[in-house]
Amino acid sequence: MNKVLLVEDTPSLATEIMDILRMEDFDVSLAINGLDALNKLRIQLSDIVISDLFMPEIDGFQLITELKNDDKLKHIPIIILSARTTSDTIEKVKELGADLFLQKPCDSRHLVGSIKKVLIKKERVNTND
Repeated sequence: MNKVLLVEDTPSLATEIMDILRMEDFDVSLAINGLDALNKLRIQLSDIVISDLFMPEIDGFQLITELKNDDKLKHIPIIILSARTTSDTIEKVKELGADLFLQKPCDSRHLVGSIKKVLIKKERVNTND
């Protein structure tokens, strides 16, 4: 069972996404902001991080940077899920190292399919190392 860390500060949306992912047999944990996510990942690794961008404490941009600069965490794929979809935002997210950007609201099948694709890609990279 793949471990997913969801980083979302809107409780109703977090619950909805967690329910969707759990129905697809993902082991889902919740962090309410980037700082919480970093603390949780340093205690227990996840197979993938799905994060909002605009949150208190540490936002999604800084979270990506922190993950990619940490040798223990930099291998974890990151999907950004945000309502702000300017071309500058999407470009910055990808430059920082996120694997994928999805726009909120996101169809549940598209979200689950995207997570599975990113995890398969990660698995292929790891088997080729």
